[in-house]
Amino acid sequence: MEAIERYAVSQDWITLLLLLVLILLVVAKYSFTQRFAHFVMLFATDKYLLLKGKNANLFHPFNIIFFTINAISAALFIYLFYLTFNETPPARPGVLFLRIITAYTAFVLLKFSIEKILADIISVNKKINYYLFYKLSYRNFMAMVMLPVTILFIYVWEPTSLALYIFLGLILLMNFITLLSIFAKNRQYILTHSFYFILYLCALEIGPYYILYKLVTKLQGV
Repeated sequence: MEAIERYAVSQDWITLLLLLVLILLVVAKYSFTQRFAHFVMLFATDKYLLLKGKNANLFHPFNIIFFTINAISAALFIYLFYLTFNETPPARPGVLFLRIITAYTAFVLLKFSIEKILADIISVNKKINYYLFYKLSYRNFMAMVMLPVTILFIYVWEPTSLALYIFLGLILLMNFITLLSIFAKNRQYILTHSFYFILYLCALEIGPYYILYKLVTKLQGV
């Protein structure tokens, strides 16, 4: 009952956020009809990646729209995690959400910027652009999948900590499978540049998340 009361306090602004997401989806669908049709079939076919990945434009309006949806979806899930594992509801839930989405967006953009700088330094900009486009596309798609489940947790079904952990585990598994798929498709290139690949993997795929994990666990212990 307490969890339901916590959600009820913040449903108005969450509803407005979800309305914004719906508007963004409508804009994406009707402004980029063919691209949207290929994108929503991403887990069934590679057609979207084959058509758009050759000349990947990471700052295409379509990608920006879906990154915005990605940020809102991820931040809502993190906010839901906070509500579930903290008995005391936040005094200003909207402010807490703004902090979460700002931190998430800053983390993703900072990581992206470092990846681009590293690509320029070692002269693999074209390859990294495709990799970033591939990864961004799948993560945007996963965020779109996350959203209905998060809505279910907020409005319909009070999630248990186990349910949240299982859902988080599934998202992480999907992310891991995506990375494996990218590495498998570029196996030959990776083998010929194994030093740079290991450097990239440790510095930009494992390192940031390890630092983030240590930071979060340290803050929880405060």
